[in-house]
Amino acid sequence: MKTSYLFILPLLGIFSCQSGSDEGKTIASTHPKLEEQLAKDSLTIPAESGKDTALYSRYRITQDEYQNNTQYAVGEIYSGKTAVLDVASHKDAAQFKTELQAGLAKGVNFAGKYAVVSINCGTNCHTHYVMDAQSGKVLDKIQSTYGAAFTKNSRVFTINPTDYAIDYTKCTGCQPETLVFENGKFVKLP
Repeated sequence: MKTSYLFILPLLGIFSCQSGSDEGKTIASTHPKLEEQLAKDSLTIPAESGKDTALYSRYRITQDEYQNNTQYAVGEIYSGKTAVLDVASHKDAAQFKTELQAGLAKGVNFAGKYAVVSINCGTNCHTHYVMDAQSGKVLDKIQSTYGAAFTKNSRVFTINPTDYAIDYTKCTGCQPETLVFENGKFVKLP
């Protein structure tokens, strides 16, 4: 009985390693229906189809001009210990205490001495809270549809940053808006 297994094993090895194997082929080439589906191009993006690129470019240029303008640059970045959240400083602070305190603990990420915490408020809805890292006070908040762009080196804050995938002509409330943070409040830039 043992002898018959010894003869069968080498034969199985020979037949399983034939030169006509599918090695080197892609999964699509070995599955014709999958290959057919992959050959169909159903994805369209506004930038590729040529629509809304001028509007995108206008938003992008404006956003970059503000972000790179030295008028809005901050000279010094606070690197000291961050304060504990001042819950009495804003009506929403108690409701989002855990998220705000965690964001504050991460340190400065905006305009030299502030911590911005973004909290999801639903589908395509974000609320951005600005807190003073030294005092722990929540100073202002603003909502966006598609997030925000900001740096710790500038007072410029852009809601709904420019994105080729967004058709601005069809999406109300999606347009980029650039603001500056002055005296603890957001001020819209022209």
